[in-house]
Amino acid sequence: MPEPKEWYSLPIRDKKRRTKFLLLFALSVGIFWFAFGTFWGLFSLLVIGLVLLPFYTKTHYRIEEGKIYIKKPFYVLEKDLSYYKKVLKDRYGLFLSPFKKSTPLEDFRGLFLQVDDESLRNELFEYLKGVIEGGDKGEN
Repeated sequence: MPEPKEWYSLPIRDKKRRTKFLLLFALSVGIFWFAFGTFWGLFSLLVIGLVLLPFYTKTHYRIEEGKIYIKKPFYVLEKDLSYYKKVLKDRYGLFLSPFKKSTPLEDFRGLFLQVDDESLRNELFEYLKGVIEGGDKGEN
C-alpha cells in the first residue's frame, strides 16, 4: 500500500499579485459603504468575503487508499480515484478528468487540485498518472 500524500493550499500566502487585488476589493467595499450606507456596505462585505473564502482559507488535500479527501472550511469532499480517467497539469495544480478525451463537460465534472509547489506538483502528477492512467481498463 503506497504512503498517503498530503498537502494544503493557501493562495493568499503564495500569490502576492492576487493579494493586491484582494486589497482593491476591500477598498471597493469601503467605497460602497460610504456611497450607499451601512446596510449595503455590510452586505457587500459579506458577499465579497464569501466569494473570496477559498482564497484566504486553507484547503487540505489527502490521497490514500484509492480516495482523495479535500477538506475545506465548512465541509469535506471525498472522491474515489477510480472515477477519473485522465490527469492534466497546469501552472496552478492538477486537474482530474472523468473522460479520456477532452469534452465540453470536462470542466464541470472534473476535480481541480491546487498545488502551489512545483516539485510537489510534478511528484503528484507522476503518482496520480500511475494510479489513474496506469490502471486503465479501456473504458470511456
